[in-house]
Amino acid sequence: MKFLVLCLLLQPLALFAAEEGGGDEAPKKALPPPATPAPENINTYLHLKVIALKKAVAPFVEDRKLVLTWQGEFRPRYVAAAFQHENFNQKHVFWRNENGVYFLVYDLTPDSPSTLQYRLIVDGLWQGDPANPDAFRNDQGIVINQVKLGSNALPPHDGPVQGYYGELSFSYHGKAGQQVSVVGNFNQWDPFASYLEEVSPGEYRLSLTLPPGTVLYRFVVGTKNILDPGNGHTGHDAQGGLFSFFDNKSVVPTTVLEATATPAAAH
Repeated sequence: MKFLVLCLLLQPLALFAAEEGGGDEAPKKALPPPATPAPENINTYLHLKVIALKKAVAPFVEDRKLVLTWQGEFRPRYVAAAFQHENFNQKHVFWRNENGVYFLVYDLTPDSPSTLQYRLIVDGLWQGDPANPDAFRNDQGIVINQVKLGSNALPPHDGPVQGYYGELSFSYHGKAGQQVSVVGNFNQWDPFASYLEEVSPGEYRLSLTLPPGTVLYRFVVGTKNILDPGNGHTGHDAQGGLFSFFDNKSVVPTTVLEATATPAAAH
């Protein structure tokens, strides 16, 4: 009887030892975490940061990118943001992490305004950003959120700014009240075809949708032809004529509404 009781007491210990690798089989290694999808414009550090979010946070800038977040009591079909400097025409769709937090990683450009103003769109309903306390009402009484960028938040200027579907934004910084146009292989070098608009004193801009390929161009300021001061890429033709150049691409905005974002397991 005592022998039977002793066997019963030792049996759980033997099972525990086998589970801990005390048997003949080697202990199994944990499987690596699955690959996690991410927006194309995000680095690994920022990726880990946004997929670990458990609630919406105030907008922040990281690696010259603006990060917006949103979280609600229901799961919407989509969440997007629209910016005032884009005339609220472009909807930038958010991704979703496994905690139900929607996030947008928005690329800042050299010509981004120092204060970004925006609204959110949730399932087609325009609204303010509840995670951002910096807001105001415009002349129509509409709530607009804003983010003030630091001096080092924007990338350096390097020629035209690439937009979607082959759109290029040319900019020139000079004296106020000048007549500025851009000439190039896209308008037969015609100085009267493409004038820049003076959007603020001394700040001139023009957006053109051009086919993919190398764009050769110069600015015409008054009667003088000059290279783009913000573009270090220059060349010359067979006759010695100088020009600035830029490789134009047909970039398509993302249409992904959701990413299954699973943080790596803690070890």
